[in-house]
Amino acid sequence: MNSFAVLHVDADVEENDMITEYRESEMTRSSGNIDEPCNRDEGRNNNTSERPLKRSRELDQDEIWSTMVRKAKLYGRAHTENNVSMRIPEYKIEVSVTCTEKLPKQFGLAKLLKAANIKNVLKIKYINSFKALIHFHDEDSADSFIHCKSFNENGFKCQRTLETTQSYGVIKYIDLDLKEDEILQELKSETEILSVKRLKRKNTNDGHWESSESVRICFKGSSLPSHIYIYDTRVNVSPYTYPVTQCSRCWRFGHSLRMCPSLKVICPKCSKSHPNCETANYKCNNCTGRHMAMAKICPVYLKEKKIRELMAESNYSYKKALTLYIPPSPRSLDLLKDPPLPISSAVRTNEPPMSATPQESSTVEDHTYAKITKEVPGKLRKKSKAEKGMSRNKTKEKVEDIKKAGRTYL
Repeated sequence: MNSFAVLHVDADVEENDMITEYRESEMTRSSGNIDEPCNRDEGRNNNTSERPLKRSRELDQDEIWSTMVRKAKLYGRAHTENNVSMRIPEYKIEVSVTCTEKLPKQFGLAKLLKAANIKNVLKIKYINSFKALIHFHDEDSADSFIHCKSFNENGFKCQRTLETTQSYGVIKYIDLDLKEDEILQELKSETEILSVKRLKRKNTNDGHWESSESVRICFKGSSLPSHIYIYDTRVNVSPYTYPVTQCSRCWRFGHSLRMCPSLKVICPKCSKSHPNCETANYKCNNCTGRHMAMAKICPVYLKEKKIRELMAESNYSYKKALTLYIPPSPRSLDLLKDPPLPISSAVRTNEPPMSATPQESSTVEDHTYAKITKEVPGKLRKKSKAEKGMSRNKTKEKVEDIKKAGRTYL
């Protein structure tokens, strides 16, 4: 008890000392020895005092937010000056060159470019014997090469890889007796017509190709007219969809056997280096899936088909349509690579297979990939009174049928 009392007395003494120190500090503040702005406790207790204004300063340009925009990729070129090697950044403009005949080799093509006074060529890249990509340093050199008469007269088709200088449309139900020259002479349109070609189709009886009633028209420019006139009769023009070409040597997409850059023969069944075999273990050469290389369920084939739909719908080049392509989900790709077994082979039932009626099959719309990407989801359409009445009648008929059968309807 005595020790506790002593501790309690000491605590009271310390508290009295703190009170006296606080009173002395208040007296010194009131006398003006300490500046008021430095007194934080007084500012908190005195609610009527105004807050001091912030000092004004000049605006620093380095502290202003700036928007960062990614520029085009720069390509460097080696340059030596005073025995010092350096890289000079430069822009790349890509121009595609195609021809129906084989292009000259790199030095031969460079000789033709020099003879036509085409300068600032950075690189020549060969895709195959009939197509090459030429990289230029500036726009003027690329334009002079595209509009060069010597190259255009020799059958070279030059255009930028992200631009389209020509558009293709199709007119149907053209008599087989009319020749291409006669059709081209009688066609009239606001857009300049460059060429006409009658399309072919495969005969289902013997498998040979024969002429069809559809004609492909090449227009100058990137816009496709909605209609043209033939013999003063208006004919609608529909976009031309490029077919998915597949090589019968390497079984790759995008080129034919004539333009194949490879000399190795690939098997379409097992993807090995031999013409053909009798194996039942299929392996695709494009996606390594368990199907043949020419199967229509191949993901690579479906990708090429969708890209060509975008090209036809919006008149894009292949390279631009490839940038807009949206790949499917990984689950759908797995199903395409390894398709499941059909239900009829896995489970045998006595019931006949269900098939769609002609009315149901006719109501199914043919949606293309380009149309689906352009569609905007909207609100669901409400049922009309007639549709509601028909649904009520159907339910009543079902109830009557169930009662006749002797069942209980819940």
